[in-house]
Amino acid sequence: MEQDNLEKKLVAAYDKMMERVHDLLDDAEEQALPALQRNLDHAKKRAVELRELTAEEAEKVAGYVKRDLHEAADYLEKTGKELSSWFSFDMQLVEERMLDFFARAADKTRLELNRLASQARQVQEYHTGEIASIGTLICSDCGCEMHFKKTSRIPPCPKCHKTVFKREKKV
Repeated sequence: MEQDNLEKKLVAAYDKMMERVHDLLDDAEEQALPALQRNLDHAKKRAVELRELTAEEAEKVAGYVKRDLHEAADYLEKTGKELSSWFSFDMQLVEERMLDFFARAADKTRLELNRLASQARQVQEYHTGEIASIGTLICSDCGCEMHFKKTSRIPPCPKCHKTVFKREKKV
């Protein structure tokens, strides 16, 4: 029961932190890299101040938000496709409000990604127990697809029970 409450708390915190980052980025498109980090730090600090999360939990959730924003913006930059193809399933299943602020925040992250692209091109890994936003994750071991229709904690692979995944990227 306590684990269930923690998962709900982290999922809700992810969505709230994503919303806060989006709101704060509205005025910061010109300075995306420093603004993203500053605003993510602010959203993280706010979650701790409001006692929504411990400092350690806020750090984890902020890492998840940053990872997903980078992945989505990188996909948009590389492919020029719509964000819906990155999510890899019918967008009718996704609440419009969540799609809107996630897409806008990811789009604003493009400037930051241009700078980061030259630094490191490593595949982002997702691990069981982490929080991830909507989309499709693929088990690195067996290739099993897991579709997330809302922000959720990543479970072990339902097929092989391994714990490392990557985001499916349709190109």
